[in-house]
Amino acid sequence: MTISIESASPDSAPAQELLRALHSEQVGMYGHADPAEASAGEFTPPRGVFLIAYLQSVPVGCGGIRTLDPGVAEVRKMFVHPAQRGTGIGRIILAKLEEFAADPEMIGAVRIRLETGIHNTSAIGLYDSSGYKDIDSYVPGRTAVNVAREKRIK
Repeated sequence: MTISIESASPDSAPAQELLRALHSEQVGMYGHADPAEASAGEFTPPRGVFLIAYLQSVPVGCGGIRTLDPGVAEVRKMFVHPAQRGTGIGRIILAKLEEFAADPEMIGAVRIRLETGIHNTSAIGLYDSSGYKDIDSYVPGRTAVNVAREKRIK
């Protein structure tokens, strides 16, 4: 299995395909979802980055990290196609996002936060096994459908 990770604009065609698949999955799980779009400005170095995972040149996963507050980064728009879940692709994307967040030339974060849906057990398992700990929701109105996690990286 040959996996490559590349930074891209969330406006690129491969990113849009993955973001639409994420949106569709979330609507199927919850009946609603955040918009599929992601602001390119939030995911542009040094404030953030958007990554796409390719499996033999086919885009199969994505994730972004952006500056939330000074010293705090936020993981957003993580998605791996269902057929590739459990292969380690999500873990690879997350590790690359954490590297970017910790880099003092980039975000220079001390902590990383994220929220994911309560029914997204594969994502919750990934985050928990990667050292993220349960925190109170930091996004107003999301406590009914999301769980929040945070990881100290410095």
